[in-house]
Amino acid sequence: MPLARQLKAWLAEHDPGGIDASRAAHLGVAFVIVILGAYATSTGLRLGMDVTFPMMAGCACLVMISFNPGASAAAEGRTMLRLFGLGFASLAVLTVIGPGEGPPNEVVQKLLLIPLSFCALALRRYGMDGQRAGLALIVVATVGTIIRPTRLEAAYLLLAFCQGAMVAAAVRLSPWRPSAVNAFVETTLDMQSAVAGYLRELSEAVRHGRPFPAEATEVLENLRGRVWNALANAIAEDPSAQPDFEQLRVRFYRLRVAVQLLAGCVPEKAPDTPDWRRPFAAAADHIARRLEAVDVSDVHAEERFERAVAQLRHVAFAPELSPDARFALLRALTAFDRLSMVVTGIAAAEMAPFPPPHPDAEEAGPPAPRAIPVMVKGPDGRPTLSAPFRVACQGAVATALTTALDLVVHLDHAYWATLTVMFVIGNSVGETYNRVRYRTFGTVVGVALGIGLFLGLEGQIWLLAAFCMLAQMIAVVTQKDRYDVASAAVGFSVVLGLHLISGLGPEGMVARIYETAIGAGIALAVSYLVLPVYLTEQVRPEVRALLRRCRAAFASWWPHGGEKESVAALVQDVRSLGVRLPNLGAEQVFGHSAGDVANIVSTLDVLITYLALMEDVAHRLAASDPKEELVTVVEAARSRTLTAFEVVLGEAGAGSADAANPVVAAAVSTVLGMSDDRAVKEVLPLVADYLAYSEAVLRPLRELRTALRETPWRKEDVIAAGAARPTQAR
Repeated sequence: MPLARQLKAWLAEHDPGGIDASRAAHLGVAFVIVILGAYATSTGLRLGMDVTFPMMAGCACLVMISFNPGASAAAEGRTMLRLFGLGFASLAVLTVIGPGEGPPNEVVQKLLLIPLSFCALALRRYGMDGQRAGLALIVVATVGTIIRPTRLEAAYLLLAFCQGAMVAAAVRLSPWRPSAVNAFVETTLDMQSAVAGYLRELSEAVRHGRPFPAEATEVLENLRGRVWNALANAIAEDPSAQPDFEQLRVRFYRLRVAVQLLAGCVPEKAPDTPDWRRPFAAAADHIARRLEAVDVSDVHAEERFERAVAQLRHVAFAPELSPDARFALLRALTAFDRLSMVVTGIAAAEMAPFPPPHPDAEEAGPPAPRAIPVMVKGPDGRPTLSAPFRVACQGAVATALTTALDLVVHLDHAYWATLTVMFVIGNSVGETYNRVRYRTFGTVVGVALGIGLFLGLEGQIWLLAAFCMLAQMIAVVTQKDRYDVASAAVGFSVVLGLHLISGLGPEGMVARIYETAIGAGIALAVSYLVLPVYLTEQVRPEVRALLRRCRAAFASWWPHGGEKESVAALVQDVRSLGVRLPNLGAEQVFGHSAGDVANIVSTLDVLITYLALMEDVAHRLAASDPKEELVTVVEAARSRTLTAFEVVLGEAGAGSADAANPVVAAAVSTVLGMSDDRAVKEVLPLVADYLAYSEAVLRPLRELRTALRETPWRKEDVIAAGAARPTQAR
C-alpha cells in the first residue's frame, strides 16, 4: 500500500529506532492499566467517582509520558519526579479551594488560572524542559477545573493522580524499550551503505562517460535528517557518550560532503587526453568496497588503489590536459586521499567498543541549561524584559480575556479556549501564528472525524475507547514534526473521551471547534499586540555571531600558529537555527521579516561545509612541509577569505576581497611554473583543493552580506550577489 510505505518512510526518518513509537505504545498500555485500575479503586472504595477518578489517573499518565521526551531511564525518572511535583502541587491548591463547594470557589479557581498561566509560561526560561513542564502544569490544572471537585473529591483526585503516575512510571521505565544508541549506529550504517552506492553510481558514470545525475544526492540528503534525529536520541539516552557520538557523526558528515564534492572533480571536457576515466573509476570503486566491508583488510586491494591513484596523478600532469581538467583531477587526488582517511577512521570507530567506557563522566549527565534572566539588554543597550517573561505576560493577558469571556458570556466549555491559549502561544509571533494555524485546522479535522465515528459507532464504548487511545498514541509520535496531525489526533481523542466520560454529544463537539478558534484568535492577537517577540530581531545577531566564530576558527588554521579551532561544533548551532525556520518565515505575514531566512541558514550550511574541507586541507598542508612559494599561495588565498569575512561583518568595504585576486593569481602563476619540481608536484593537489574551496567560500559570504543588510530583503539581490564576478585564480 502506498500510504503504508509513505508512513514507514516518514517514521524511519523522523523516528529512527522507534523511540517515539515505543513511548506511544507505553502510553497505550499505561492507559489501559490506569483506566481499569482507577475504575476498580473507585468502585472498591465506593468513592462515587467512577468517571472522574479514572479521568484524573489518565491525566497523570498522559502528563508523565507525553511531556517526557525519550531519554535514559534515569533522565526520564528525574523528569517524572519534576512533573509529578508540579501536578501534585496544583492538585493540592485545588483541594484547598474546592471549586465544587460553591460558585465563589469556582470563580476563585478560574481566576487562579491567570497567574498560573504566567508561571507556566515563565518556566520557558529553562528551555524545552521548562516549556514542557509548564504545559503539563496547565493540563493538570485545567482538568481539575473541568471536574470542579469538592475539597473531599479533590483529595481523592490527588490519590488518582498518584495512582496514574505510578503506573506510568512502572510501564515507561520498564526494560522493554528500544535502544537509541543502537538506532544511531544502524542509521550511520545506512548512511555508509548509501555513500557506497553513490560512489558506485559515480564510478559507472565516469567509466562510460555519462553525466552524473544530480538526483543521486537525494538519498544522502534524506538520510542526513535521519542521522540528526538518531543522534539527538542517542545523546539523550547516553549523555556521557556524546563526544563519541559527535565524532562519529562528524566523520559521516565529512564523508557525505566529500563524496558529493568528488562528483564536481570530474573534468567536464577533456577530449584527446590520456585515459583518466579508468583510474578515476577504479579509485571510486575501491572506496565503495571499503565502505561495504570496513572490517575486511585486503592488502592487494589497497595496492590496486594506490596504483590507480598514482596513475591518476601521472595523468593529471600530462601536457595535453587543459588547465581546468588538470585542476579538477588534482582536486580528485586529494578527494580520494581524504576519503581513504575518513573511511579508515570510520572503520576504527566501528571495530572499537561502542560507545566506549567513560570512567570520568558524571553520572548525573550534562549540566542543566542556564536560566534566561528576567531582564536583558535590548538593541539600544537599555534593559528590557526577556523573551520568556514577555511571553508569560502575553499568556496572562490572553488567559484573563478567555476567563472574562467565561465569566461574562458563560461559555459552556470556556476551559477549551483557555487550554488552547496555553498550547498555541509560542516563543514568538511567528511561532504562535504557525501553531494557531495547525491547531485550528487540526481541531476541525479531528472533531469532524470524531463526530463521524461517534455517529457510526454509537454504543460501541470499548471500540470508541480504543480509537481514542490510538489517537493519543499518534499525537505522541507526531507532536515534534507534524503539529497539525498531532492537533487533529488530540481533538479527535478529546471529543471521543469526553463523550465516553460525560456523554458529550455532537453539539458539545462542535463547541470544541469554535471555542478552540476563540482561544487561538485571542492568543494570536495578544502575541501580536502585547510585548511582541520577533525571532527575526534575533536572527541577524545570531548569524553574525556564527560568522565571527567561523572567522575565528578559519584564522586559527595553518599557516597561522597556535591552538587550532574546528568548525564541526558550529554545525549543531546552524541546525538549531534551521529548526525555527517555519516560525521565522511566518513573521512575513505581519510585515516583520528578515526575508527568506531559509536561504540564510542553507547558505550558512554551505559555508561551513567548505570551511570543514579547508580545515582538512590546511592540516594536511601543515604536515607536508610545503615550499615557500606554495605557502605564499595559501597565505594570499587565506588573506582574501579573511577580508571577505570582514566585508560580511561590516568591518571592511565592499570589493576589498576582490582586490586580493591579482595577488592570488600572481602567486598561482609562480607555482605553476614550478610544477616540474618534485616537491611542488606532490603538494600541488592540496594547494589546488585549498584554492578551489577558498574561491567557493566567497559566494556564500557574498550572499550572506546581502541577506544581512538592514534594508528590506529582496531575493533577487541575494542571487545576484552570489553570482557576481566569481574569481578566476588558478
